[in-house]
Amino acid sequence: MLLKIMSQNIRHGAHLDGRWSRLAEIIRGQSPSILLLQECQGWLENDMRQVIAAERDLGMRVWVGYSRTRAHTVVAHVPELPVVAFESNPYTLMQGYGAARFAFPGLPVPLVVISTHLTAYSVEAAAAEAQLLAARAYRYDGLGVLGGDLNCCPVGDPEPDWELVQPYNRMNRCLPRASAEEPWRANTIVGDKLAAAEMIDVAAHLADLRGDASLRAATGTGLVRVDQFHLTPALKDAIVDYYQVDPEGASDHSGIVTVLDTDRIDTSQIRPFT
Repeated sequence: MLLKIMSQNIRHGAHLDGRWSRLAEIIRGQSPSILLLQECQGWLENDMRQVIAAERDLGMRVWVGYSRTRAHTVVAHVPELPVVAFESNPYTLMQGYGAARFAFPGLPVPLVVISTHLTAYSVEAAAAEAQLLAARAYRYDGLGVLGGDLNCCPVGDPEPDWELVQPYNRMNRCLPRASAEEPWRANTIVGDKLAAAEMIDVAAHLADLRGDASLRAATGTGLVRVDQFHLTPALKDAIVDYYQVDPEGASDHSGIVTVLDTDRIDTSQIRPFT
C-alpha cells in the first residue's frame, strides 16, 4: 500500500484572513492519505467550527493536538484509514504535538504519525522537545513518523547566507561565535539528537541516495529547511518519494510530502519499547 503523508505549516490565522480555502485546495490537489498541519491558531475555539469546516473542506477526519500558545497541531486522515488512538500533551512542549496511531493490515504494531512544531526561540529547548518526540515515535514498538515545522537546521544541509536571515532566527539556529569576525555556522543539535535516535531524515536520505541536492532546499522564509520528516529505522526501506509543494502565497512555508510503501516496511526492526 502506498501511503502519502503531507505536512504544511499554514501560518497563523489562515481561516481568518482568507488563506485557508486556497490551502485546502492545494492540499486536496495532493490527495494525501495523512495530513500534518501546524499553526492552526484558534481551531479549538467557537465550538470547533474551523475543525468542522476543515473536515468538510479536506474530506478528512481531523484530530487536534492542543497547544498552550493556541498554535495547535493537527493530524488528519482519509476516513478509510483505521485510527486506534490519538494522544496530545500540551505541557511537555511549548507548542504541543498530536500523535495518531494507525492500524494497518499485515503490520504487527501500529504506525505512529506525529505532527509537531518545535520552539523557535531556543535550539537547545527544541532539542529537548525532539528527544521527547523521538521517544513517542518509538513508543509503540518502532514504527514512527515525525513531521512538521522543526524550526532548526538539518544535519548536512548547505549553510544559507546568514547575513540575510533575521537576527532572532540566526540567534536560535546558529552556534555561538567567539568573535564578530567568525562566520555564522548552523547549530544542528536537533538533527543530531534525532540521528542519535537512529531516525531517518527523509529529504536528506533521498538527496544522498539520488545525488539530488535540490531535495534539501529551504522550506521557509528563514532560508532553512525547517519543515522535515524523520522516520524510525523500520520505515527506511519504505521511503518511495519526497518533494515540496508550493503554497502559492497562501503560507510562508512550503508543504512537504513523503510517500511510503507499507509493503516494504522492515518488520525485523520492530522491537518492544522498554
